[in-house]
Amino acid sequence: MSLLAIAFLLFIAALVVFAIDLMIPSGGLLVGVTACLAFASVVVAFRYSFNAGVWMLITSLGSIPILMWLFVVVWPKTPLGKRMIARPDAPGDFVWSDAGKTGDVKSLIGAEGIAMGEMIPSGLVRIRDQSFEAFSESGPIDAGKGVKVIRIDVGRLVVVAVRDSNSVGPMSDGTGLDRPIADLNLESLNG
Repeated sequence: MSLLAIAFLLFIAALVVFAIDLMIPSGGLLVGVTACLAFASVVVAFRYSFNAGVWMLITSLGSIPILMWLFVVVWPKTPLGKRMIARPDAPGDFVWSDAGKTGDVKSLIGAEGIAMGEMIPSGLVRIRDQSFEAFSESGPIDAGKGVKVIRIDVGRLVVVAVRDSNSVGPMSDGTGLDRPIADLNLESLNG
């Protein structure tokens, strides 16, 4: 048997081993064997003649894109490829926090509850006899104060403080923000 025939047999063996690798998962071992066989076919072809070696090298390098196309496009459609490649679940409402335990997270928007502890700016709130982790958009909220869910951000409830129905006066009562403008003595700034 001539060296050229041996080079062709090595190249065909490389293609067969690659086809087997598509059917049997080997963790890349058979791809390495394929590369070794292809390299051996090029070396043997060069030993036969320079022209045969160049053509075998061109054939080996030219087959790489075809083999990659088989691996990327054709293999996932084979029965083994379908079993090996995990299909993603259908997209739904993605919720990271405990708000997902309600089933329909969007039903919590607009719901009112009570802050279970100080929210500086996050903490626990009780809504419909369930506790949820929440984030206060309106600043710190004292424990026991009413809250209202305004939206869901990255799966976490975003709440604002709500006024008690029995409280009298503005929410800024006692903070100094509810003083009349005459008390601010702004005339002295016109100086």
